[in-house]
Amino acid sequence: MINLDSKGNIIDLYYPHVGMENQSNGRGVEFSIYVDGTVLRPDAFTSTTRYLNSSMIFETILNGKEVTVTFQDFVDPDEPIFYRIISINSEAKKEASIYFINKIALYGNDIGDTAFYEPKSKSIIHYKSKRYVAFKLIGQEDGGVSFTIGKGDAESDINDDKLEGYPIAQGRDVTSIIGYKMKLSPTKPSKAYYAIGFGRNLDDVRNLVSKVDRTNIEASFARTYLLWSNWLRLCRIVEVPEELKELLSVSLFVIRSHLGNNGSLIASSDYSFVKLYGDGYFYCWPRDAAYAAHALDIAGYGDLALRIYRFLASLPTQGGALYHKYNSDGTLASSWHPWYMGSREILPIQEDETALTVWALATHFDLYRDLDDVTELYKSFVRPAMKFMISYTEDGLPKPSFDLWEERYGIHLFTVATVYGALTAGSELAESVGDRGLAVDARDVAKQMKERVKSRMTAEDRLVRRLDEAGNKDLTVDSSLYASFFFGLFSPREPLVVNTMEVVEEKLKVGGGIIRYENDLYQRRKQAPNPWIITTLWLSEHKSALGDKDGAMSYIKWAANHRTPSYMLPEQVDPETGESVSVTPLVWSHAELIIALKSLL
Repeated sequence: MINLDSKGNIIDLYYPHVGMENQSNGRGVEFSIYVDGTVLRPDAFTSTTRYLNSSMIFETILNGKEVTVTFQDFVDPDEPIFYRIISINSEAKKEASIYFINKIALYGNDIGDTAFYEPKSKSIIHYKSKRYVAFKLIGQEDGGVSFTIGKGDAESDINDDKLEGYPIAQGRDVTSIIGYKMKLSPTKPSKAYYAIGFGRNLDDVRNLVSKVDRTNIEASFARTYLLWSNWLRLCRIVEVPEELKELLSVSLFVIRSHLGNNGSLIASSDYSFVKLYGDGYFYCWPRDAAYAAHALDIAGYGDLALRIYRFLASLPTQGGALYHKYNSDGTLASSWHPWYMGSREILPIQEDETALTVWALATHFDLYRDLDDVTELYKSFVRPAMKFMISYTEDGLPKPSFDLWEERYGIHLFTVATVYGALTAGSELAESVGDRGLAVDARDVAKQMKERVKSRMTAEDRLVRRLDEAGNKDLTVDSSLYASFFFGLFSPREPLVVNTMEVVEEKLKVGGGIIRYENDLYQRRKQAPNPWIITTLWLSEHKSALGDKDGAMSYIKWAANHRTPSYMLPEQVDPETGESVSVTPLVWSHAELIIALKSLL
């Protein structure tokens, strides 16, 4: 998986798993143009970006005073190789050079790397242990390619438009540069081709890039374009307003690009958090993955959703309950949920994550009726998870766990609603595979939960978000109370739900969007909390359920209006400027956009 910034710099190179092992550690690959005796850095250009004609080919157009540069970037459909087709236009005949400065940190650290020029493949290969990354630059005509390899500030070598050709470097902060000198013409663009290949040993990566030439890259471009254009046509969400079609397409691309071959689905590939907090969003939260899988299901991509369910079903659990989050290879990820709190042992879980996964998988089965595919998942995951949820109750409600916001311990309405949804939907699946006894038990427990919510989790004619460990009601208005209707606990027209959602809209609307809850402090930069994309779309979904299409569309358009120029949706929005806050893109934001559109249309 490759991430780009708005100027076409390659900032993240994830391999071999999506979201795990950033082989650049956020440093990445920068470009420079040497023309008319001046080195043009990325900041010398203004840029526009887009997905090319509804395909997963990303185009960056860079406009400068001397030249216009176009990058068309894509990953080969079959091989672990990234391609960039470069076109440079000039209003006058002149010579120019393009350079790529490759700042690699294999395994996410820059100690002990080696880079060398490999003459047979005509590439520069960076390696350490079982990670090999090869860089190759090809001109429109043979010749004109130069290189050098060094450490630290090696990029100063481009200031005289002449690379020294040092063939190897090792140690810390190893940097390679590869360049191509071309002749520009006002009549047609000059082209070059850049490739990054990945492998686990020298022979694999050398053989991979040895096959890279102009013809193969252009053929890969055509295959990639057709593949993703045809893939988008499979989408079942139709009659989408014209102004939202591109955002829907990009939302599908964002989910698909964050999905690993093994079914792992990370929350965000944005690596910028690491520099601030020492960790990021590049993990698989079962919560986020379940929402994304459900979005794929309702959009018509049930095969991809199944891939996510199979991954989630393979993860280590605590007696059927999923843990906080996981790495892309299925191992436990970092967590802040304690195992010991208040002088006693507790389960370090958010029960909603287990419930959401069961609910999403059972809903998938209801849509696709693919009993053969689902039966094994039922046996290995759904049944143990349902038995856990049935047993992990006290006085008719789920026992305390952490909330979906990963901040508080207690009995949360969102958790109760998702467990209810999981048990009711899961009971239908259980019946279908012949497990009638568990189906009956699940429905009985769900029925009791609904009654206990009415008697214990209401106040002032509305729902409350939480009971703390002492049984006290937390009256803080929280957008996640939308779960009360979405997962079937109550009808969306139930007065209790209507009153609750009216209070949510009244108390939590900031800058046209919806904040998570009253006085939310997370990533807060202004006097008011930040509205989130997902919470705003939850209001849209309730209005759709009530038949208020105009109200539903107004919140969808608010979310759409706060996308980035490349149609990425952030986690949060600055309440005053409307700028993106926190990670971008957030997969959950894009999944919720799909769910909201489907709810409306």
